[in-house]
Amino acid sequence: MLLSSLALVFLPIVLAARGRACLPSGDERAINEAFQQGGSATQVVLCAGSTHLLNDTIRFTSSRQTLTTEGNPKGRDRAMLVVKGEDQAVAIKADCADCSFATIRSLIIDGNRPEMLRVVKGGALIEIGNAETQTVRDCRLYEPRGWSCLHVREGDRLNCRKARIVANDIGPCGEEWDDEYDGEDETNPVNGNPRADGISLACQDSYVERNVVTDATDGAIVIFGSSGSEIRDNQIFTRTRVLLGGINLVDYDPYKGDYFGVKVHHNAIHAHGGYLKAGIVIGPSAWSDDTNNVVHSAWVTDNTFHGGHFGYAMVVASAERFTVLRNELGDDVGFGGAIGVRCPKSPPNAPPMPFLLDKASAEGNFQDEFVNGMVQHVICLDPPPIDGVPYKPWRLRDSPHAKKRSDLDDGQKAITETTLESSFDSRLAEAVVLYQQRVMTRLNGLNDKLERHNRPADSDVTAGEPAISERGKTGIRAIDGLERKMGVYESQEKSLQNELDALGREINDLSKRFRKATADHKPILSELFNSVNLLPMSQHLRQRQPAKQAFISWDAFSKLGPVGIMLGSGTLLIFVLFLVRRLRRRSTRSSKDKTF
Repeated sequence: MLLSSLALVFLPIVLAARGRACLPSGDERAINEAFQQGGSATQVVLCAGSTHLLNDTIRFTSSRQTLTTEGNPKGRDRAMLVVKGEDQAVAIKADCADCSFATIRSLIIDGNRPEMLRVVKGGALIEIGNAETQTVRDCRLYEPRGWSCLHVREGDRLNCRKARIVANDIGPCGEEWDDEYDGEDETNPVNGNPRADGISLACQDSYVERNVVTDATDGAIVIFGSSGSEIRDNQIFTRTRVLLGGINLVDYDPYKGDYFGVKVHHNAIHAHGGYLKAGIVIGPSAWSDDTNNVVHSAWVTDNTFHGGHFGYAMVVASAERFTVLRNELGDDVGFGGAIGVRCPKSPPNAPPMPFLLDKASAEGNFQDEFVNGMVQHVICLDPPPIDGVPYKPWRLRDSPHAKKRSDLDDGQKAITETTLESSFDSRLAEAVVLYQQRVMTRLNGLNDKLERHNRPADSDVTAGEPAISERGKTGIRAIDGLERKMGVYESQEKSLQNELDALGREINDLSKRFRKATADHKPILSELFNSVNLLPMSQHLRQRQPAKQAFISWDAFSKLGPVGIMLGSGTLLIFVLFLVRRLRRRSTRSSKDKTF
């Protein structure tokens, strides 16, 4: 009785769980299987708050496929994907030629670099492109093990078009370059590239808008040609890591310097914490030693710069037909830096300043605040010394997570313990606190309901008596009430059990009487069954059914116990009545025939 009641109570919960259309916590296999088997227009919906540990990459396979969280949330309820594969850098790959109209939405993706460290020549955390009209929106992306958080690839035939990168929260991304660990050749880092972009766009006619990029270490937003694209209303922040460039228009490849129709406007770049070498950089030679190639034909207008940790606000070199107007400095902006070991010596670059333009290699329409000066490889600039001490690059190699995975100088693994403060995930702590608050709220609400249910309508709290005493009495009354109800339920259960026992005894008695009656009249009943089986209707049915089901013997009924005997006896009674009526009709007809 009690188990039946519990089953009824939990039945709605079980049915709801079975009917859920979202994928619960797991790994990448169920997601990939859904995309592979579903084909075009498949939507894979992850349950809100679920966690998926990825030992391999999630791969889109066809057009119009979607990966999102149930309800498309924008906060902590988004499903989380965590990279766990030993050599894995890419969490989601949607850059197949058939992947047009792909959508990645409302996800939290942890690249897990602090624990797993960087991957040599690792790809971006999300790889899309090589198709048309793809969207990444409302996602939280951070700590990629490869070179970028989000890469929109140009395509095998430069065929990428109309990507939408909207309202994402991106970063931190990457580490700072350390000569002692990474070497001096920035084109071939011995331990993999430490730095990482926030957004890397190489797709034409695209939109990058309303994104927030925090603590990237290479370029926060990097535009690789991408003619016809618009980059607007984005926020870029440096808090704890050095950033080379906020928005970069410096790459000649893959579109041979073509930035025609690109518009970069109304973006805000903040350098309040970490050092930002250049807010917006235009032209290959401004970024590197490439003095042979030129980029052309973009508009960069109405952007703002804030914070006191800039090297330069804007730098332009080796660029043609550019329009750079109405870019403004905030009241708190400041500029500084130290000449790095890779900076050109003869002639040297111009010192840190707001707007730097190399008129010898740049042509276009520029705002009046630009100052002419030598520009080449401005990212060679280092952060200014602190109290006379040169800046020391930050890298995850120094973090507790990295120490656990690094070899000591003697070749043995470090087994030093990580303190709770440095290893505990702040997201987990916040989730625990939020869960505790919800539980306490539910418990308080339940206690209030118990008090309202058990307190008499005319009862008043005794004056001067502590409130905790009344609450204690209320709790005791509630327990007493529950005990009384349980007693009533138990007595009702016993009464029902007695009734069921009596009914069982009556059924047993009835079955005994049926069994005795069938034993006494078995020859007659068998003859009746044989007669029925020989009727024309019975023969017709035998022809339509399998031979083993054409006739049901009396023994088959007797093997079913009391219930079978009752059913068999009832069936026999019906057939007896049918035969009696039929015989009477025949006798009546024969008498009439004799009369005539």
